[in-house]
Amino acid sequence: MPDDLLSIGALARAGGPPVSALRFYDAAGVLRPAHVDPATGYRWYTSAQVHTARLLASLRQAGLPVSDLVAVLEAPHEAHAVLARHRRRLEDDLVTARAHLDAAAEILTQSGRCSVVATEVVAAVAAVRHAVGDDDPQWPGLAGVLLHLDGTTLRLVACDRSRLAVATVPVRQVSGPPVRVVAPLTLLDQVVAGPLPDVGPVVLGAGDLEILGRRGEPLDAAYPDYERLLRSGTSRTVTVASQDLVDGVDGEDDVVVVRLDQGRVGLAPPAAGDTFGYSREFLLDAVRAARAERLALTLDDRSSLAVAPADRPDDVGLMMPIRLHP
Repeated sequence: MPDDLLSIGALARAGGPPVSALRFYDAAGVLRPAHVDPATGYRWYTSAQVHTARLLASLRQAGLPVSDLVAVLEAPHEAHAVLARHRRRLEDDLVTARAHLDAAAEILTQSGRCSVVATEVVAAVAAVRHAVGDDDPQWPGLAGVLLHLDGTTLRLVACDRSRLAVATVPVRQVSGPPVRVVAPLTLLDQVVAGPLPDVGPVVLGAGDLEILGRRGEPLDAAYPDYERLLRSGTSRTVTVASQDLVDGVDGEDDVVVVRLDQGRVGLAPPAAGDTFGYSREFLLDAVRAARAERLALTLDDRSSLAVAPADRPDDVGLMMPIRLHP
């Protein structure tokens, strides 16, 4: 074997194509090694092949098809014509790609639209307002309310890290894409203050926010994936009268233990052996927000407690547990 041979790895490091590409070029007959070890199958190249390897690397980085690579190597005098044709193809592809990107950008700026009954929007705002968070440097969107228009439903979502509230509003005349917009609380308070039409529009977009004739600027902030927070594994659910729940925590301390067992709800102050409790204030807020005579209480596999009207399971108040003992 000649002394001036380069290994396949050395050729790649010298500016040639990657090792995997060199193996492909060998199989395709584009760039064959000068020597192949009969025992190991290892490929070796001459120093003169470095120029060809670098040329192949540059042309492949430009997206030149293998058939054109062969044409360039076999007929160098026609190489400039081959490269010119490829340049025109790239320019045409760029024009097409720009058109598609412009179309995609236009789609992304489209707003979702629907009509809603004003009293239902006002009720939904009241149902989630208690769970709106304060200014949070990590999640500034929590200081507003997420409006999620999806199919036949407008969801209002509020979260302060310790609890989550979701209220749904039926919609009519939906058009445009599904969309999520964080509305400032001040705008929702203006909507609630009225006066309002019986039925009015909701328009939600990246720079477009209108609720029942009131217009504002969406908060330019991300919002947590509330749907993931609502998903849970195996859970226990018990239905109870809302007044019984209020009476059960009347006079209790700030933290109450909730037990769901054999179709019954048990409410008690924390005791030895209890691992988790729940804020009495948060529990009462969720009961009041539900506006229902009967409530479904659910404990999921994360020990989060959900409170929902028995006949409106999509309107949910979710409370994070308080660990009682380290």
